[in-house]
Amino acid sequence: MPTVKESVCCKEIARVVEKMDSFAGDDLDCIVMHLGFKTICLDEICITLRDCVPYYQYEQDEDARGDATDNKRNRHVAYRQLARWRWRFLGRSVRVPLPSSAVNMIRKTFPSKEYKGFQL
Repeated sequence: MPTVKESVCCKEIARVVEKMDSFAGDDLDCIVMHLGFKTICLDEICITLRDCVPYYQYEQDEDARGDATDNKRNRHVAYRQLARWRWRFLGRSVRVPLPSSAVNMIRKTFPSKEYKGFQL
């Protein structure tokens, strides 16, 4: 990742480690190997359906809507899904760095030519 704040291993985040440790007895090396991550954050059908809760939450955020491309919207929803999956509710404008492996996997799934990166 381009900055130190963004370069966070999933094993450095207690909430993420808890989820990894709870996965069906397997010792996971990375959160991206968790079946829940793939379903909650990378499943295009789950996060892109207009009749889906994650999409509604995205649409409610006036700052996020704009004229976002499909991939930009999908990345944004995927990041939110990951944060909600692990932290539940952070509060408006509260930001936490996400594991860089998860961010990279989301970016690989929903690519762009440029990324903003972690911003407070």
